Amino acid sequence: MSVVVLIREARGHWVGEVAAAVHAAGHRAVLLAPPIDAAERASLSTVVDEIVAVEDVYDAEAVAAKICSAFGIPAAVVTGSDGAIVSTARVAELLGVARCPASVFARCADKSAVREALAAAGLPGPAFALISSAAEAAAVAERVGLPAIVKPVNGAGSNLVRTVSTVEELAAAYELLAARLPESPDPRYRRRLGALDPAQTFLVEGLLRGPEYAVDVLVRDGVVEPVEILDKPLIDERKFELALSCPPAGLSEERAALVTDAASAAVRALGLDNTVAHVEVIDDADRGPTIVEVNAGRPAGSIMPLLAKLRTGIDVFAELTALALGAPPPAREPAKLPIPLGMLILYASGSGRLKEVGGLDEVAELPEVVDVVTTVSPGQVLTDEQETYAVNLVVAGFADHDDLAALHAEASKLIRLEVE
Repeated sequence: MSVVVLIREARGHWVGEVAAAVHAAGHRAVLLAPPIDAAERASLSTVVDEIVAVEDVYDAEAVAAKICSAFGIPAAVVTGSDGAIVSTARVAELLGVARCPASVFARCADKSAVREALAAAGLPGPAFALISSAAEAAAVAERVGLPAIVKPVNGAGSNLVRTVSTVEELAAAYELLAARLPESPDPRYRRRLGALDPAQTFLVEGLLRGPEYAVDVLVRDGVVEPVEILDKPLIDERKFELALSCPPAGLSEERAALVTDAASAAVRALGLDNTVAHVEVIDDADRGPTIVEVNAGRPAGSIMPLLAKLRTGIDVFAELTALALGAPPPAREPAKLPIPLGMLILYASGSGRLKEVGGLDEVAELPEVVDVVTTVSPGQVLTDEQETYAVNLVVAGFADHDDLAALHAEASKLIRLEVE
């Protein structure tokens, strides 16, 4: 039986989903990951066929050599780990099973390169510039305009995203990112993007104003298919998403089509093909639907794909697996819950090692809760600067966005994420 290799950089809910799709396609699922403890290995052994430890999952040449020596040429190499997208694509190239060039994923991993590509394609976007020292704050503010957003050029999970309204705040945000990112455990900030050092150079963008949406899209042989559109009615001061819902309340079919068209145009402009992308869009008051970012090579995080599957019958992980294999699209089941659904996200308070997740049974008893999915486990290190979806609730039967906000507040009182 042929092998599909899953490459994981850190704990992720996606492994079980992709492994199930690999098995359904008739292949063995082999997981390559950094060394893990016995308890986690036992848990993962129930969903994958074999686990292989590798010291550096980002060393594409070494990983490709290890795969080749242990298994020969695999049927496919896939990942759902955001920071391993580019190196995994390079592994696939080295093994001759790539479905999209690694250079395309590398472009998508650089938010400034994405902005340049979208602008070159004539797509709307905010003014933007790179900042490499606090002394540049006044010049960058003049070029971009204020208020603005400051963010890492290759970050994810809303890590250290800041909104600034003055030159002084922009300089202070630069100093904060320059101090924090070199200390981050996330290795992407230690990998250069060409001549750019992502721990010292950051992206500044003019602030977009309007409702925010998320769209997963499939790209198969140049044909782009949006899967589902969700809105984000509840976002906190850290830019962390607290609630999402689909279909977006009050969004007309015409406006929804403009949002999904913007997402489709973005993945085409970036050269993505035979893969999945998670695209975030703000329907800006002046520019219309405008791309916030494109997360290429993977579906949305946490249980957003579950909402799409319940509402549409499309299994994004099965689609990703088929695209990686170069196989026909998987059979699609009828939608199980073609009704308005919401997702509530609960985070740990503070930073530290997770001791316990409490209140799961209590929150499951709320009448609106359809499912409870926990994507963290005791022993995992969490930080309140990283958007780690800890406990996720699928909910139904809510009336509107205010109802979702009230549900989130109620669930927050029940769930206890204790860190030390």
